[in-house]
Amino acid sequence: MSLSVELQLLALTIGLYVFDSMLLLFPNEGLLTSIGKSKWHISFGSDTTRVRGKEVLFPNLFFPHRPIFKLSWDYEGVSSAKHMKVNWLAQKNLFKNLVIPIYAIAFAQFILFPYVIFFFLTDLSIIIAIAYLYGSVLLALFLIYRKRDLFHISKRNFFSLSFECLVCPPVAVNLIRKISLSLPDINEDLLSVAKRLLEDEVWQVTKNSFMSKLMEEIDFEDEGTPRYIKLIANRDKILLESSR
Repeated sequence: MSLSVELQLLALTIGLYVFDSMLLLFPNEGLLTSIGKSKWHISFGSDTTRVRGKEVLFPNLFFPHRPIFKLSWDYEGVSSAKHMKVNWLAQKNLFKNLVIPIYAIAFAQFILFPYVIFFFLTDLSIIIAIAYLYGSVLLALFLIYRKRDLFHISKRNFFSLSFECLVCPPVAVNLIRKISLSLPDINEDLLSVAKRLLEDEVWQVTKNSFMSKLMEEIDFEDEGTPRYIKLIANRDKILLESSR
């Protein structure tokens, strides 16, 4: 039994959003995400699902307003001390005025349009829904343009981003993620960030993920090599750390 055109359109919209949300990370990379006003969370890619040698990770699809920052960490624990501390709260606050437009875009695509298509299909309702959707997208793009210097977005990149969002509105839901992922000069070591920002209980759980990644790297390294010794030393150091 074939799906109706309406269901196919809804599935296509959701599928485009999910596909655009997918991230590919190197094994030593993770995502820093803010939760609420002052809490933070770190996510890693899947150990079992890989694309082109990278690990697949889907950010929480129900919270597109949360900025995400991709960071890496040094398995050998050498470079972590070289990085300056970043004011992550300030980075997060750059996106505050985009929250409402992003949810307006999501509402239009995942609630308003399905309601119109399935229950209230008239020419006027379709025009209103389209106007609401593109009005929300244009508002978000306008706010981004006003802050493009803070976001380090060139005019060329802005127009490219605008074209992408106007031609394929489902990807506009990810505007905050796209910009936060592209911010330059945010290179604080992920492990250092975890120790500094995560609450004690969250850090203890996240530390296990770091250890799992590190142990996998140790297993692939030949015993006795200089790098193997550094990896072991960093493993022991992390194991001994009970707090930040």
